[in-house]
Amino acid sequence: MKNYVFFGILPLLVLSLYSCNQVDTPKGIAFFHGSFQEALQQAEQEEKLVFVDVYTTWCGPCKVMAQTVFPDHEVGQYFNTRFINVKLDAEDTSIDGPRIANTYDVGAYPTLLFLNPDGTEIGRGVAGYDKEGFLRLAKDLLTKQSNNTELLAELSSRYQSGEREKDVVQEYLYIASLVIATSYGSDSYYPLVEKMGPIFDEYVKTHRENETALINEKDFQLFRHYAERRPKSHPAISFVLEHFDSFLEVVPEFALCYFVVESNYSTVLDFAYAGDPSYQDHIALLDTELAHAHAVVASTDPTNAILKDQITPIARSQYLIATKDWAGYVADIEARIENADSDAARVRIKSRAAGRLMNSGDKEYMQLGTEYATSAYEFDKTEPFNVLNYGGVLVNAGKLKDALEVYEEMLSSLEPSSPHYNFRNVLESSIAHVKELMNEATTDNLQDSTEI
Repeated sequence: MKNYVFFGILPLLVLSLYSCNQVDTPKGIAFFHGSFQEALQQAEQEEKLVFVDVYTTWCGPCKVMAQTVFPDHEVGQYFNTRFINVKLDAEDTSIDGPRIANTYDVGAYPTLLFLNPDGTEIGRGVAGYDKEGFLRLAKDLLTKQSNNTELLAELSSRYQSGEREKDVVQEYLYIASLVIATSYGSDSYYPLVEKMGPIFDEYVKTHRENETALINEKDFQLFRHYAERRPKSHPAISFVLEHFDSFLEVVPEFALCYFVVESNYSTVLDFAYAGDPSYQDHIALLDTELAHAHAVVASTDPTNAILKDQITPIARSQYLIATKDWAGYVADIEARIENADSDAARVRIKSRAAGRLMNSGDKEYMQLGTEYATSAYEFDKTEPFNVLNYGGVLVNAGKLKDALEVYEEMLSSLEPSSPHYNFRNVLESSIAHVKELMNEATTDNLQDSTEI
């Protein structure tokens, strides 16, 4: 599964490239209409730098930035005069998105790249920024005068010495979020994330009783960074829900609506994974107290996974798996297969179900999972899920050499331009596991021979 940058804890990276030339717009960032290479050439001609918003269609923070930050007039003025701006869908092969993203080692979304006209990187941010943070990122990278790391160390020292004034802790959390966003993938990233999480939780707990203290744009950005995709039981999420109308007065509507609907999505899945039927009650909230927020998100992105029509079948499947209702799960899968509109869609459904059934522990359903995995692989041997599942079938059957060949064949086909390139790590791990099993089998055989 690919990483996805929540503006925050996991951060967990920009629409598509078009044809023709740059088109001026009255406000907001004017994105270049052309290929990536043409954008670099245009930057050289105009003596500008290049900004690349690397995104995917399923990335929530990417959508929030596209709706609330990129259209801003001040942001547009700053970026249009200094950069050729490019939107790059990292999974769109028609614009060479996978190869370009892999060239810059993009592994999380959104990734905001700042480049020289020759394509060399100046720096990056990996997070869903608000306006202030986004402009600060660009200015810091251009001037090479960022003092965020030093400021973070100073604020950390003040915090450790006992300073707990709201403005001090707020700035500490905010500067930490900026450092986190520019250190993604480094050795310092996860320790800093783990350190700041409890500090944020304590900050919310301390100030949430003062109804106005946390209702401002900067604190909402901290909520997005540190609490995105947390369940509704988290104090930050419940606070936003309790004061939704007040937040509407100080933050962009789309950002707020996306935040609360996504938190509900996380809550639904948490209950479903736990086998708790009350997941259905939280889905129902999308028609009642969360109806407005749901409608705002749906009007812009009607097929988003956090919406009711998309989350309902996913949650039901997870609930059936959690409660080991394999008969109910298979009935759901077979209904989806019957209603699918193409052979490819039917195979995708089988492929996603195969692994779960093979691990069910029930011989009848394990056999069905094996059949699903085999037929999916025979249909499409270039799809990583099909390869991984079928490799598992071969391993379970003791056909280790065959499994190794299947994995290695897939791995050898993964060029940087492949949309499946990020699966190489999983395949390499699978290959290492099979080789380990083969070595163990060889050792056992040698021991048996010695004993004889």
